[in-house]
Amino acid sequence: MFLWADRLRNLATLLVIAIHVAGPVAEETVRLGTLDWWVGNFWDSLGRVSVPLFVMLSGFLLLGKDISTFDFLKKRTARIALPALFWLVVYSVYNHFAHNNPATLGDAVKGLINGPVHYHLWFLYLIIGIYLTAPILLPWVKQATERDYLYFFAVCILGTWIYKALFYAFGVTIGLYFELFTNQIGHFVLGYYLGNKVCKGENPTVPGIKPWPFTGVQLRRYALLAILAGTLITAVGTYVATSWNHGVFHQYHYDYLTFNVGLAAIGWFVFAQRSFNVRPLLEVEKELASASFGIYFIHVLVMDWWSEVGYWHSKYHPAGSIPVTIVLVLLLSFTAVQIIRSSAWGRRIT
Repeated sequence: MFLWADRLRNLATLLVIAIHVAGPVAEETVRLGTLDWWVGNFWDSLGRVSVPLFVMLSGFLLLGKDISTFDFLKKRTARIALPALFWLVVYSVYNHFAHNNPATLGDAVKGLINGPVHYHLWFLYLIIGIYLTAPILLPWVKQATERDYLYFFAVCILGTWIYKALFYAFGVTIGLYFELFTNQIGHFVLGYYLGNKVCKGENPTVPGIKPWPFTGVQLRRYALLAILAGTLITAVGTYVATSWNHGVFHQYHYDYLTFNVGLAAIGWFVFAQRSFNVRPLLEVEKELASASFGIYFIHVLVMDWWSEVGYWHSKYHPAGSIPVTIVLVLLLSFTAVQIIRSSAWGRRIT
């Protein structure tokens, strides 16, 4: 029934690797406006939906559960605690020997608390925080009406999209405290809302969520337009903002909590829901979806190794080397996870 969710998870896994492969080309090493830069910017812009998609999928799959707070936290803790601790320690040790940071055991322990230990592991701290919030949202979504959801999303937009736009454009901050409506919690609830929103003429699956006023065909078209518009705004907006910033890279449009990234993420989510169920999952798709958590953890080590042995996107023109490197890193990471999972404890840490 949720074949589309596994396929969307696989897409998000590929796109998070795309960010880390293309990031240095767009953000660090290449002169603004060159063909090389535009190639890196394209892949980086395309990949920005990856984290929101992961969070939205979690919201869709978790918020509809009929489960007590204790049981929810018990199951989520069992799923994330051991792999989180394992990989945080792995990257702490790796950073110590590679960069002498952390330099001491005390620094390492402090780093585990402060986070994120390594640049991509901030997602662990995010998802743990969301899981701690989820039991409060579980009963709310069961009785929320369409109007309740729209209010929730409106305040989330104020606390994220509008807040960031005002800050980056004018240096203005909103003095109100949006404790429940900041960071990725809006995407978490949005995943549940969109995942249960049916098309015109279909029977609602959740009583409080009204159907779309569009047919399935119309919705797919609008979703594709949202993907295209959101990605173009990210890419072109980054170029314009960086130009205005005297060539110093400007990160606003790459932020996960902006209108453009949110628009593209909504487009991908809705398009996947309406288009990715057309055929049964291949066995490799199932395995890849199952390994996505482990791939997220290990792909940075694979990338570092790949660059150390001399094969990286800078070896050839980015137009060819970036997509090839993305696929190779995905395959190598997937293979590494499968090898780890062949051991007795492998599945518990991936």
